[in-house]
Amino acid sequence: MRKRFFIFVIFAVGVSLLFSQEQSTTGSKKALDSFINATTKDKNITAQVEPVPGATVMIELLPGPKGPCTTRNDGVFGVNFSKLDEMQGKDSRDIKLRFTIYPKDRSRYVANRFVFDFVLPKSQGPYYEFTLKFKRADKNSNQGEFIIERNLNVKAPPKQGPKQGKGSAVKTGDSYQGEVRHF
Repeated sequence: MRKRFFIFVIFAVGVSLLFSQEQSTTGSKKALDSFINATTKDKNITAQVEPVPGATVMIELLPGPKGPCTTRNDGVFGVNFSKLDEMQGKDSRDIKLRFTIYPKDRSRYVANRFVFDFVLPKSQGPYYEFTLKFKRADKNSNQGEFIIERNLNVKAPPKQGPKQGKGSAVKTGDSYQGEVRHF
């Protein structure tokens, strides 16, 4: 009888330990879930990313010339190199660029950083396309940060754009593309 009682006590203690461990795991999982919900699913914290239309992007070839281009309504702009070997030499493998952002409406885009350096492989050129975006701190804020993403799918400049008039600097038959900077 004493032996049975002793086995029963050991069994009861083992079962209670098993259930208490399962509850503590469930409790810690609930605490982790509430932390994740508080930090990632709060609708007031979610950042909003949008394209920056009409911004002037000053593109500087390092070292070398610089010139402006303007982003389209979807924030897209590009760089086309036709005389890169003359400017940098055939031995250089990379193209070093500096982009300086001048938004059309500076009151809508308040950021700490307006200058971005890029290194592009020369072998993937001569045309490179980018999208300028602005990531707002929250939905109702004008503060945030600029993001420049490279569009890797695009290999050639767009074919549309308003035609230039007589005496323009571009060749006859070309269309003016303010969103593409030619070097």
